[in-house]
Amino acid sequence: MVATPQYEKGKLYNISVIDFRKDPNQPRKYFDPEALEELAASIRKHGILQPVLFKPAEQGWLTIVAGERRIEAAKKVGVNIIPGLMVDGSADEIALVENLQRKDLTPVEEAEALERMMKNHDYKQEDLVGVVNKSQSMISKILSLTRLPQEIRDECRCDPTVPRAVLIAIAQKKQERAMLRLYREYREKELTREEINREAGDRKGRAPDQYVALIADMEKKLGQLDRSAWTEEENTAFRDGLANLRETVELLLDPESPTPLRAPAKSRQLS
Repeated sequence: MVATPQYEKGKLYNISVIDFRKDPNQPRKYFDPEALEELAASIRKHGILQPVLFKPAEQGWLTIVAGERRIEAAKKVGVNIIPGLMVDGSADEIALVENLQRKDLTPVEEAEALERMMKNHDYKQEDLVGVVNKSQSMISKILSLTRLPQEIRDECRCDPTVPRAVLIAIAQKKQERAMLRLYREYREKELTREEINREAGDRKGRAPDQYVALIADMEKKLGQLDRSAWTEEENTAFRDGLANLRETVELLLDPESPTPLRAPAKSRQLS
């Protein structure tokens, strides 16, 4: 590159793929090969529909803030010029939020990204609340995954099928070998989150079975709603709202929560 181009925030540019460089602090480390091939096929047919976000770097290079997967897929099908938008602000914050909104991070990637952000910006947990729009209690639980043995983290970093709740339950063990034993049991026996919690065994109390049944019943009835006439935005908001509701209830059920719920005298079914 001969000269550093001047870019304006929010203005759309057509940029060569060779001008981009990966951000080493990008929270997302794993790209599902099958999903990457599907994206490449979509780009071949329809082109790139969403611009890449970037920040100018030294010597004229552009650091990818969001869209690394789009760039890799474009290279696969020989697309050399892609749309890009310059952004400012903290690149790691923007990348983390963008990935979280797209549900693109595995639980371990999310935990490591939050930990890295705390170190890079000298943040406390309460500072992250405004960045990722999660409660401090949930942020604390997510960060607990950084306590997991490296073997577990390396495997789960590339496996989006392992639920976050299961990993949080395993991370509650105090000894590394106990975490490894419980993780192997989860893999071998396909334990549920509730079984993991029972196996963990070193916390006082458990989520009341009545509430677990109530949540399951609620989700079943809400899932039966006729959403055929809803827009994609409405369906997305509904799914996200349901996930947030479950997350909130699980926090309240946690015996270590500041305000845990007590078991009800009798479980009621939704009418």
